[in-house]
Amino acid sequence: MGRPGPEPTAADWQALADGLEGSLELPGGAGYDEARRLFSPRFDTVLPPAVLRCAGPADVVAGVGFAVRMGLPIVPRGGGHSYVGASTTAAGMVLDTRAMKGVEYDAATGTATIGGGAPLIDVYTGLGVHGVSVPAGTCGSVGISGLTCGGGIGAAASAYGLTCDNVVAADVVTADGNSRTVDAEREPELFWALCGGGGGRFGVVTSWRMRTHPAGTTGTYLLTFAWADAAAVAAGWQARNAAAPDNCWSACQFVSDATGTLSVRIGGYVLDGDAPAEAAELVRAIGREPATTAFESKPHVRLLQDRAAGAARGTHVIGSEIFTGTVPPAGVDALIAVVQARAASRRPGLAKLKRMTGAPARVAADANAFPWHGASCMLQWLVDLPAASPASVADGYTWIDSGHRAVASWSSGRYVNYLEPGPADPARYHGPHVERLRRLQAVVDPNGLFRTPYTL
Repeated sequence: MGRPGPEPTAADWQALADGLEGSLELPGGAGYDEARRLFSPRFDTVLPPAVLRCAGPADVVAGVGFAVRMGLPIVPRGGGHSYVGASTTAAGMVLDTRAMKGVEYDAATGTATIGGGAPLIDVYTGLGVHGVSVPAGTCGSVGISGLTCGGGIGAAASAYGLTCDNVVAADVVTADGNSRTVDAEREPELFWALCGGGGGRFGVVTSWRMRTHPAGTTGTYLLTFAWADAAAVAAGWQARNAAAPDNCWSACQFVSDATGTLSVRIGGYVLDGDAPAEAAELVRAIGREPATTAFESKPHVRLLQDRAAGAARGTHVIGSEIFTGTVPPAGVDALIAVVQARAASRRPGLAKLKRMTGAPARVAADANAFPWHGASCMLQWLVDLPAASPASVADGYTWIDSGHRAVASWSSGRYVNYLEPGPADPARYHGPHVERLRRLQAVVDPNGLFRTPYTL
């Protein structure tokens, strides 16, 4: 989007601020630094011209109208967890939706209405008093909108599907300044795209309506194994996922710590079931005894609250792979070699396989814009950095690139919520849905009002 109009004057900004229920934060103002700051300190140097803290949909409409008149790009901001800083900009206006975080439950329909800026911990806590929840992630400060727009993979996914699979309607403000309610009957194409097509591209979601599911007691297990058993662990974990009940979800992790020590572990969740029994099935499939075992059982909402407690800002370098089928022994060996190479340099790095079988695999391929229904598992590459120096970030991505090359023969794509920097091939993230998403974007945002990290 170009700049057809003049730079906003102080009077222009004041006129916008005067009409808001929320607030407008400008550089030098008391609330500006808190408003612009994302989860990762890596982006602390980015200085948006303005951050509009939206109290409700009317503020979003006002912000969109102002940006159109002034020729300013817009970036929506929810949780602010984008690994490439997609929820900030140095060249436009940030629409901060975090004040729109209400959570309501309708027992008659079993649905929740969730504010577009709600963090997951508010969602879980608000629904937990009713004994229900929605399937989503375990990081409490992640925003519901970014997660849902990209898919939403978490501990309840095998039982109930991805977060985006549970959306029944959304309220969204589009680039023309209109507030729309979309669902399977009203503007179904836009509804389709909001559920898994990537965040911040088609509008600003001000609220979601989602199906809820019972949230009782969740058991967890953590199994650790000798590094010599890494290949057997990967093979057995995959075999068990093909047969495990839907109420079971787990991740298989291959880790190099900062000292170069290698470890293998499986962390799992069992919804209203027997975690030790599921762990025993995994051990049988693996054919190796774990070095250590640990179990826990808590009310579902309490478990998620505990996981969210004390989460601090941090810098994470992230990448991903989607495996549509079982990763064969050669692929597992390649993955293990990548982690071993990281350990040889005495630097941290993690490769985490996450289950995608169960309920997500039974969703039709074109039911929504998430392109990887039917996949076997996702691989998350992760480097947790103690500091956000450019050199350490570059080093982390260099290692992730080596991982991409090593498993390229078996990888079918990537997960858009784990977007990586640099020129992106949209087909890697959106698979067969790229052209459909392009056509919709040309209709709903023909002038490119919404600024996103890559072009479809």
